[in-house]
Amino acid sequence: MPDWRIYYDDKSTFDSDQGSPEDAPSQGFICAVGWDETGKRYIMHGWDHYNWDDDVDQWWGMSYTGLFDRLLRNKVKAYKMGRTVCRRDWEELMILANNDPDFPIGGKS
Repeated sequence: MPDWRIYYDDKSTFDSDQGSPEDAPSQGFICAVGWDETGKRYIMHGWDHYNWDDDVDQWWGMSYTGLFDRLLRNKVKAYKMGRTVCRRDWEELMILANNDPDFPIGGKS
């Protein structure tokens, strides 16, 4: 079972079973689903920029200012660019992420 999964604008996915955060495609990021430090599911979405955060082992979204701040502190790893899509496509992808059987809403078993 993967630790995280990214959903892309073309409806493809990439997860931790396929490779490292650096191996994931860099463009078209819509959302990531995974586990936070307490074992609860998170869905990170709605940002222009994303990167893998080793401190908490999860994807982190950020604005342009947040990206600049992380760059200054050498905290950017596996940078991915967010993508804006039409509402219909966004809703479809969020439904898929919310209902992903590998990431139940109740948390890790």
